[in-house]
Amino acid sequence: MRARHVKTILLGFAAAVLLSQGPAAAAPLLEGFEYGAPRTEIEARPGAVKGEADFKDDVFLKGVQWAGLAWTGQCHFKDGRLVGVSLYSAWSRDLLNRVSAYLKERQFHMLGLIVDDTALDIINLVKLGGMEAFQKRYRELVTAKVPQRISYEWFDVQRLPQEQFMDATSLGQLLTLVPQDTLQVDVTQSASGEKLENGRLSVHFSFPVMDEMVK
Repeated sequence: MRARHVKTILLGFAAAVLLSQGPAAAAPLLEGFEYGAPRTEIEARPGAVKGEADFKDDVFLKGVQWAGLAWTGQCHFKDGRLVGVSLYSAWSRDLLNRVSAYLKERQFHMLGLIVDDTALDIINLVKLGGMEAFQKRYRELVTAKVPQRISYEWFDVQRLPQEQFMDATSLGQLLTLVPQDTLQVDVTQSASGEKLENGRLSVHFSFPVMDEMVK
């Protein structure tokens, strides 16, 4: 109990320091979209459209450039500050492969996978049973029923010392070691109808450690 109490105090102190310094405006979610940017600045951009109904807190932009492609962008805010960006396009196998290759070229690592509501911790599965354990579990999920949603979780962990990266036994543990402005990119294919192939591809950018600290 004492250790948990101390951890809570430390996390609270770290969050207070972060908030006292203001949002991490120097940390780009992607080019042109700085974490902590004011909502008013995003709304003032050419072509910006305020969301309605369930999306009333978001701002939408067309023609957002990323990975050499134009996307529809959705900006997410907390207390009037930008905390995440989602990009959307029609799904295709070629587009998914292109996005995956783009992230690999920039030395991102796919460390998590979500099939519908089931999350796979790739680090933990590989540590326990090798890559075969992860592949077996993934095949079990996608053959049990046709998935309606598959999300690939990529992380930029280049600044984490290699020995710490290799010693981590789970994704959760890894996220306690990385810098607070470690970028997570979730690449998600969602079905429209019965097949994933008829759906869309989304790419979501966030800083999970900073988001956790400022809750």
